[in-house]
Amino acid sequence: MQRMAKTFVTAISLLAASAGVKADAGRQSFESCSLITGEYVTVLQLLSRGFSRDTLKQTLPDISEQAAQRLDSLARMAESDGLIESYSTIYSEYARCSKRVYDKTGLPVPGSREAHFYRCAGESKVGYEIAIAAVMGAGESDVIDQLDSSLKPKAKTLFREFQANGKLSLFDTLANDLKDCLASIP
Repeated sequence: MQRMAKTFVTAISLLAASAGVKADAGRQSFESCSLITGEYVTVLQLLSRGFSRDTLKQTLPDISEQAAQRLDSLARMAESDGLIESYSTIYSEYARCSKRVYDKTGLPVPGSREAHFYRCAGESKVGYEIAIAAVMGAGESDVIDQLDSSLKPKAKTLFREFQANGKLSLFDTLANDLKDCLASIP
């Protein structure tokens, strides 16, 4: 129950924070890519826990019209494609969004707010790639052997989560990891 409360509180803050963020690729930043993705995965988490889109729209305080429209779109995608495919689509788009920002702006200034979100994007991309490898049946040791030593504990954790609890729990873990990174802004 505490985890659900944390997810709900995160949804409120992310929806409020991203309400003014435009999805225009020319205006994107690592921060906007990250906040939008954080919002999207939080909505998917809440949907997976049984909240309906109407309940979310009624109970999330100060939800903007844009955020309500994004919530509707995500709910439709989850209904038509399923939660796993929806998570995968969101993480793929996050990686593309961050790559477009990198191609346009290069590396952010070390220690800056953008550098923090750049790090979150990189960690999310690696986690997603590990998760996809696990879901596709790659051998744990084959994946781990290819990683830098700093990434091996995360890979082991993700493989264990997948083996113990399945795909949805794995993607839920990735969502929580991303939101933890976003919340750790220096």
